[in-house]
Amino acid sequence: MKSNVYNQTHLLIFLFIIFCLTKLTVIKHIPLINDEAYTLTISRYFSLSYFDHPPFMMWISYSLHLLEVFQLHIFRVPFIVFGLLTSFFLYKIASKFYSKEAGTVSAILYFISPFFFFSGGLFIVPDASLNFSVAGATYIAMRLIFNNEDNILLWISLGVLLSIAFLSKYQAYLFGLTLFIAFIIWKRNVLFTKNFYISLLISVLGLLPVFLWNMENNFDSFNFHGNRSLFGFDLIHIIGSISAQLFFLLPTTGFLIIVSLIKGKKFITENEKFLILLSLPTVFIFNILILFSENSFSHWSMVGWMLLIPVASNHLLLMKSFKLHLITLKVASVCTSIIIILAILMHAKTGFITKSFDQKIPSWDNTRELLDWGHIADILAKNLQKKELESLATLNWYDSGQLSSAFNYDYSVGVIGPNGNHFKYINLTKNITTLIDVRLIHSNKHDDLLEEILPYNYYITNKIDIPFYRGERLYGIISIASIEKI
Repeated sequence: MKSNVYNQTHLLIFLFIIFCLTKLTVIKHIPLINDEAYTLTISRYFSLSYFDHPPFMMWISYSLHLLEVFQLHIFRVPFIVFGLLTSFFLYKIASKFYSKEAGTVSAILYFISPFFFFSGGLFIVPDASLNFSVAGATYIAMRLIFNNEDNILLWISLGVLLSIAFLSKYQAYLFGLTLFIAFIIWKRNVLFTKNFYISLLISVLGLLPVFLWNMENNFDSFNFHGNRSLFGFDLIHIIGSISAQLFFLLPTTGFLIIVSLIKGKKFITENEKFLILLSLPTVFIFNILILFSENSFSHWSMVGWMLLIPVASNHLLLMKSFKLHLITLKVASVCTSIIIILAILMHAKTGFITKSFDQKIPSWDNTRELLDWGHIADILAKNLQKKELESLATLNWYDSGQLSSAFNYDYSVGVIGPNGNHFKYINLTKNITTLIDVRLIHSNKHDDLLEEILPYNYYITNKIDIPFYRGERLYGIISIASIEKI
């Protein structure tokens, strides 16, 4: 028996070493996506909260900026740690509810899912700390409810994890509500104890920075996210969003979750009911938003799917027929996902997929998210004087974030217009005289730059267009406009 536990412990340690080494191997080979570059840029300016998200992610990046970390891929390391800890908590949840084998499978399923590999444990995005804190809070709550433990350290840990969740992403508010309902259902007697109120107080501290910042700024964050729920039915958006969720999980994991949920009610254990209560409201509500809003995103529901991974893992182990077929299919789907991701990364640099399309690049060939902004920054540095580089602006938050990062923050880049997100709360104390606009040659958007900046009291005095290439083919145009205030 001791030998078996010894072997399982060593297997788990080996798996987590593999997880960690894999992430550290790819960390510098994947370019910063728009959200990461934007986060790194705005996090140079400390704030109680931020326009787009609660502040925890930005606070971490701000701390690394204070340490004068210059290699931007190093900022991903804390998010790799969050991913590893999330895998560990899923392992513990499944081990407690089912078996250590189910726990190991849960950790593996989390790691190999495309969304959880990248957004859940590599990219500088709030999903990593959200998943970590939600999985951790679920594990602690499970011990308090089903193990009848009443340790003050567990209650403090629960409060801290909930506080981190509230400071990470707004989906955590729904999770906090469902967790409170879980205590009412399974452990109502603790609701009037000192330990419960200590935990509750600590968790509420995670709400304060967000609410205080929003009170000072006309509740801009809440209004911004509220406007995303406006009605708009788009069948293509619905199909694409549901398909994306399956790809994010891997279809085989999605299949296991769905099959494990539709088994007869009498076969669902109390432990599984607990996980279902914490997860399905998030899955249902954000998929309903997908059905009725064109501004919704498929990844909003992923933290809910994550909590069902232990259920899927146990179902896989209990399968008597087709288990080998499903495992083979899962290995094939993982390999396919890796090939697709590698192909996209290579295509973003070389354009090899559409080389046979004569001189015209098709409209679907859009790798703007993976543009080499370092190359664009070099072009600007060669064509602009220092005074012009010190007065840069773009028309949106993602271009300004990417340019700022590409210049390694030697020059701050502002935003003109309504698409500034948190940039509009940053006082750059400079006179903007140079507008940079980067567009792909097949972009459907060909608006006149002058028309776009006139409403903001700017006009163009001079403009030049510089082509940039992907591989050997023309892929986009960099417009450099000298502008003045009216």
